[in-house]
Parts: sequence; structure tokens; C-alpha cells
Amino acid sequence: MSPKAEGHHGGADKMCALTCCACDLDVKDIIPLVNKPEFICKSCGRVANKKENLCQPKAI
Repeated sequence: MSPKAEGHHGGADKMCALTCCACDLDVKDIIPLVNKPEFICKSCGRVANKKENLCQPKAI
């Protein structure tokens, strides 16, 4: 991931950072993090399996 993405959205493990730059997006890396979503981000609407991967997680 580019340093720009990490710096703009915080930690590199957050979905917003992992998906912010389409040119750097690797779907193979994202699928295991979202294949059984249990949380949604209240800020951007992205989903993830673990709350640690979202900035403002809410259980769904």
C-alpha cells in the first residue's frame, strides 16, 4: 500500500486505507477481510469481518 493511503486514513489495517486508492487495490488481499462481514463503518459504510479493520465500527 502506498504511504499516501496509510497517512490519509490512519492505520494500514483499516478498510478505508486498504481501498482508498484504486490503483493500489488488490482484491485478493481484501476478500479475506470482508467475506463474512459482521461490522459496518459508521463513517464510510464499508464492511469487515473484524471491528479492528474499520474506523468507526458498528455491529451488524
